[in-house]
Amino acid sequence: MNIFEFFSLIYLLLDHSWQESKDDDHGAFLGAMNPYLWASQDSGDPAVYEDFKHFMQGKTLGEDNGFQLAKDYLKTITFYPGLEKYLEEYDQEGWDDAMRQLLSQPHKGQDGIEEPKKRAKKRNQKS
Repeated sequence: MNIFEFFSLIYLLLDHSWQESKDDDHGAFLGAMNPYLWASQDSGDPAVYEDFKHFMQGKTLGEDNGFQLAKDYLKTITFYPGLEKYLEEYDQEGWDDAMRQLLSQPHKGQDGIEEPKKRAKKRNQKS
């Protein structure tokens, strides 16, 4: 799992829990975090993904520590305190199942799947 896939997995679990909570702060953070809003590997608010990459510097992501890293990351979000509580409905097994489900199908951020290339617009030229 790469860093963007990890970020996306956290988003998907938070989004799933928001379906029940409908908490305004939770929803606002999801909008800023949304990794599916743009074609690039980024978040709705690019600063959120940049902060996440900064959080991950010097950390090793493995199957055995991803769930704890996700909770630790959410504790760093001071603008929306308490987001980590939305992962409490999961345990390590639930995290592992979600990770396997994400990685078992084609998805944004997957190695080998390129971002769409920008195409120049053709202008309507009159002769």
